[in-house]
Order: sequence, then structure tokens, then C-alpha cells
Amino acid sequence: MRLPYVVGPPVKLPTDFFGRAAQTRQFFDTLAGPQVQCVSVLGLRRAGKTSFLQHVAHPQVMAGFLSDADRYAMIYVDVSACPTPGDFYGRVARRLTGLLSSRAAHDAPAAADVYTVETLLYELADRRVVLLLDEFDQLRAAAFGGDFMTELRALAGVWEYELGYVTASYWDLFRLGNFVGLPVTSPFYNIFHPTPIFLSGLSPAELDELVRVPARRVGIAADEADVAAVRAIAGSLPFFVQATAAIWLSGKLDDRPIDARAVTQRLVSEMGPYFEQWWRNFSDVERDALLAVAQEKPLERLPYSEAEIDAALVRLRHYGVIVATSGRPWVDGSLLKSWLVTSH
Repeated sequence: MRLPYVVGPPVKLPTDFFGRAAQTRQFFDTLAGPQVQCVSVLGLRRAGKTSFLQHVAHPQVMAGFLSDADRYAMIYVDVSACPTPGDFYGRVARRLTGLLSSRAAHDAPAAADVYTVETLLYELADRRVVLLLDEFDQLRAAAFGGDFMTELRALAGVWEYELGYVTASYWDLFRLGNFVGLPVTSPFYNIFHPTPIFLSGLSPAELDELVRVPARRVGIAADEADVAAVRAIAGSLPFFVQATAAIWLSGKLDDRPIDARAVTQRLVSEMGPYFEQWWRNFSDVERDALLAVAQEKPLERLPYSEAEIDAALVRLRHYGVIVATSGRPWVDGSLLKSWLVTSH
């Protein structure tokens, strides 16, 4: 049987992409105004940032939101594959060169600089060029600095062409800028829409569709109890939902009900490295608040102010880690809760 769930690689086809309707609308509302704007997409590792960028750049999706979709040039760049600014500019230059019908992409050099890219943008003044900058956190680990972000700001400030950025990262732009030595007063931040797009958990209706529709394609009908069982284990981030649903589907074919405890144990072992990375990136107050929620301990006993705890909970909700029901926060899914309780 062909596995109907996409578990691991980025989702490339709109027919296999489920949810994120609100984020998609926010994305196109921000980019399709009187002039192109920049936006930050924030999410945990495995939250689906790459899939989201691939989705919004698909011609079929663009045509559904943009009346002048042909005018837009969405250029995807994996910043983690660019160890230096020269590699980054070279990759962008090759893509821009490929948009010019009179030239071939192989004419562009492997490495370039900001002036090479600027020259090509002038030649594309009739297009709205949007750079989809995935893994923007790479700025923390590679040979990038504040000068690079200043150059990006300068490129986007030219009136003779239209250029926008969509950055995808876990770290927000201010924290990234601080890491590379960019002052908080830098005009780089001013070109971004003040409200980021958070890739939080799926809504109940979106999660229901993600479980049911792929299963239906292989002749399996999921009922409400099936969806609820997957949701209870996985939480609501799509990668974990699909991984859990794939195990559920295998059991369904053999007429075996899902064993929540066994599936949780198996996936906690497999997903542990992702949770560990989340944990390292959380702040002290976020870690302590999350662990208290997992252990069902009173948050007011933590050595932080009420404002600090509330801010941490809001951020954890934005990232799809906790949910609030009946005014009380809960860890989203038994996978993460089990990892937290057994690892700390």
C-alpha cells in the first residue's frame, strides 16, 4: 500500500498540504498590498516551515490568492546551505538570472555580492521579487554578521524595483539580530510587518482533514474516535500528526486498534532529538513553565513574576507546544508530555 501521509520531507503538492489556512491568508494579505512587504514566519523545528514556504510559492496556490500572480517571482533560498554571504548572493543571483529570458542561470557566478544581486533586480523592475529565506536561524552559526542584515535592508529600500523577504526561523528577528551584533535601532527591523506568522498547531477541523483525507485515498475511513486517538498522542503539529496517523493506518489495515501507550513509547524514542532541540532553544522561564504544566504543578510557585510566566505561556501556545482548555494550560499531546516527564 502506498503510504498516504508525508512524514519527513517537505510537502510539495497543494493536494498533500492540509491546514494553515489562516497563515496562508495572512501571508498573501501582507505581500499583496500597494507595495510588497516583508514578513517573518516563526515555528519550531518540524513545525512545517519549509512546507509552508513551498506551499505559498506553488503557482496553483498563488493563483488562488493573487489576481496578478504572474507578476510575482517567489525565490526559495535555504540559508543553511549558504555558509557565507557570498554563497547566499550567488544562489540568489543564479535564480534571478534564470528569470531573465535573455540569459541562462549558469551565467551567474557561484559566489556573488550584494551589488551583483542589485544589478539583476534593476533588470527585473517589472516583477515583484520575494525571497523566501528558509532556515534564517543559520545566521547564528555561519559567517554572517550585522553587515549582512544591513545589506538586506539596503536592497529592499530601492524604489526602482520591488523586493520583499519572508524569513522562516525559530528565533525572532530581534534575537537573531542581537546574536550577530545588529543594534535594536537598526532600520533592518523596520521593513518587516510587525506581526509575525506563527506556525502553531492545527485547528480541530484542519487536523481532522489531515487524518481523514489521506486515509480515504487508500480506502480507509477514519471515524471521530480514530482522529481523537491520533490527536491525543501527537498533539496538533502536522509532522507529529502524520507520523502518528501512519502508525494508526497500519493497524487499521490489520483491524488492530491503536495502542496509545505503545505508539507513544515508540515515537518518543524517535522524536526525542527534536524535543531536545526545542528544549535547548527555550528560555529558562519557558522550560520551567512547560515542565510545571507537564507535571501538573502550580505555576505560581515558579521563581518568576506573573508577567514573565504569562509571556512564556503565550509564546509556548504560539509555537503549538501547549493548549489552554477551561482556562488551564496543558501540554499538547502525550508524545511531548511523556518526553518531558521521563527526561527531566
